[in-house]
Amino acid sequence: MFPIRAAGDLEDLLRAAKGYAVVAAWQANGLFAALADGPRPLSELPGDPRALANTLPVVRHLGLVVGEGHHVGLSALGRELLEANDLPGARELETLDDLAKMGAVVADGGPVRDDEGNEKVTDGGVVLDDPERFARFLDMLYGSSERSATVVFEWLRPHLPEHASMLDVGGGHGRYARVFADHGHAATLFDFGPVIDYARDRHGDALGYVAGNFREADVEFGGPYDVVLLSNIVHGEPATMNRTLLKRLAGHLKPGGFIVMKDMFLGSRGRDPGNAVFFGLTMLYHTRAGASPDLDEARGWLEDAGLGEVRVTTLEGFELVRGRKIGS
Repeated sequence: MFPIRAAGDLEDLLRAAKGYAVVAAWQANGLFAALADGPRPLSELPGDPRALANTLPVVRHLGLVVGEGHHVGLSALGRELLEANDLPGARELETLDDLAKMGAVVADGGPVRDDEGNEKVTDGGVVLDDPERFARFLDMLYGSSERSATVVFEWLRPHLPEHASMLDVGGGHGRYARVFADHGHAATLFDFGPVIDYARDRHGDALGYVAGNFREADVEFGGPYDVVLLSNIVHGEPATMNRTLLKRLAGHLKPGGFIVMKDMFLGSRGRDPGNAVFFGLTMLYHTRAGASPDLDEARGWLEDAGLGEVRVTTLEGFELVRGRKIGS
């Protein structure tokens, strides 16, 4: 995202939002799918004729469709995005609807509320009282995390002893733990009971499992472990909770073991990187206390937990913050 330097930049932002909404609406209404078999007249597509005529120039301008007049087909890019399921759709339209409530959120605080006034809050993105919904959510995360799970493991691999033991705290779908297990390490997944049931159905005996709520002071994590991973966990919790949790987890490390936080952290000036800046809005909207964590503060949490050799590594769109247990 570029910084605003002149009034014209604000107009560009508005156009981008309108374009995104049109693409999501076309996808949600099956318009791109209707073109999958080849070009068609606009009159044969589902939807209101006037709305289609007015939105067609937008998707044409964005390079997703081609054709003359009201005869339209997918561009090469449009087909690629459709087949990869990368086009925004109904879920993103709901997000845009939520964003229209930004005025109320800024005035009254988050989480955002639905049209009936109910808070749209989740627990780590999971709505535990709706198993089908959280299963779909975890399926989506599992599918999208293959690359990041591999990158995290490959970075940690040189620091692991042979047949290391690892704990994936709040590991949800289990993809990160499974990469460790598939490379001969003993990987244990810690999460809520219903999430553990989901992960066990997917991974079976490949992983170990511990059910619980890491926010509870008397929860048992097991161990000790060579490495404890918190992937996209600390952004959902207040700083006080993160500090306390890391101190408790440090007590479950072997000598020389380490805690690793994978997340999107704000830099020292609080305006970069862009992914962390805007992810903070997601936390405002859907958690009671979450935020994009501050990188310097995160270093301090590990140091307060008695860990040394704190290191920060920037990888593909996220950072790893690692601290090692020195001595016995």
